[in-house]
Amino acid sequence: MLGPGRGHAGTEYGACRRFLRCYYLTHFWYSFVFAYAIYTVYFSLRGLTVFQISLLLSWWTLTSLVLEVPTGALADSWSRRKMLALAPLVKALCFVTWFLAGGNWYLFALGFLLWSLGSALASGTSEALLYDTLVHYGRREDYEKALGRRQFYFYISIAIAGISGGLIASYRIEWAVLLSVIPLLLSALFAFLMEETPKVKSTGEVRYWQHLRLALREVRSNRVLLRLLVYVLGLSVLSDLEEFDQLYYRLAGLPIFAFGLVAFVGSSLSALGARAAYRMKGCTWIMYALPLGSAVLLVLVSKFPGLPAIGLLVLAYLAIVPVAVLAESRLQHSIIGISRATVTSATTMLTGAFGVGLPVVFGLISRVWSLEAIYLASAVQLLVLSVWAFGVRDRIGGETAEGRSGEER
Repeated sequence: MLGPGRGHAGTEYGACRRFLRCYYLTHFWYSFVFAYAIYTVYFSLRGLTVFQISLLLSWWTLTSLVLEVPTGALADSWSRRKMLALAPLVKALCFVTWFLAGGNWYLFALGFLLWSLGSALASGTSEALLYDTLVHYGRREDYEKALGRRQFYFYISIAIAGISGGLIASYRIEWAVLLSVIPLLLSALFAFLMEETPKVKSTGEVRYWQHLRLALREVRSNRVLLRLLVYVLGLSVLSDLEEFDQLYYRLAGLPIFAFGLVAFVGSSLSALGARAAYRMKGCTWIMYALPLGSAVLLVLVSKFPGLPAIGLLVLAYLAIVPVAVLAESRLQHSIIGISRATVTSATTMLTGAFGVGLPVVFGLISRVWSLEAIYLASAVQLLVLSVWAFGVRDRIGGETAEGRSGEER
């Protein structure tokens, strides 16, 4: 970590610290959403079935997929700071729509469309802005640490908002939805206060659509990036699985006010895991051992539903946090070229394509067998991932991907 200096160096150090402060606050408030703790239960209480909820989740993923790369390309050709300021404002409209939706499936779907647009404006944009800013100030080696700290604040935000949202929902569940707008306005304010440095580029300025072509070329030619994509794809099952957790809590008999407590504990532990992730970047074994441990825990969750199993479910998610942070970091290090935000968005699009059908598959599994069977199916996928990761452990762990990408191009 660079320390403060005098003159120009001291000025740059101060500017970088100001940027990081606003950057962390932007993401903290963006994730401070009371509705996170209860929204699938909110849908259920408004009369939607598990299968209808799964269709909403699939629609959410599909809209995110469609919007991902165009907004990433826009971030490479427009102001990333303005993109990050606009994102929470669009997302806030989602919760206003849900508050007014009653039991209308189509209005819930419209809300998810707005949420997808807000997330797409931030996805790729955020990582690229952080990376390029650290490079500008000569602190590229701090990227893993900064990314881990961002994730730390993300989980702290989720934890506090979760416990607050659960308490608000126990009084009036719709207020947990509407009050989620306020933190998003604060997120937009801090994004607007960030200073944006010049983008890192290896050639002259390129036009808007050239970024898409360069990003696709990067993904096709970089074998390290492709392996990391497969890895991230395998981990993504937990993102879709997590959307059904609130329904599992009801099955286990957890009272609604305690939903936020579970979110608080899980997010607090995940924050510590994200904060410590950069210390593990030299440990190859965690890339296959932690998904394996998560798979074992999910088998227990599926076989023994109840309040104790909720604790095992929290641990299953916790096991994935460090490897998810490290995989994202290695994706960034493996990218060579000027369209960083677009490549990042393209990787998100590829993993998102997997998630379009997965919620529907989960919904069908729940309808034909049971809700618990969803967790068993996820355990099987993580088991396959851990075996594959063990086979390619020297190519996705240990060294940074950037060093290997130069060798394997």
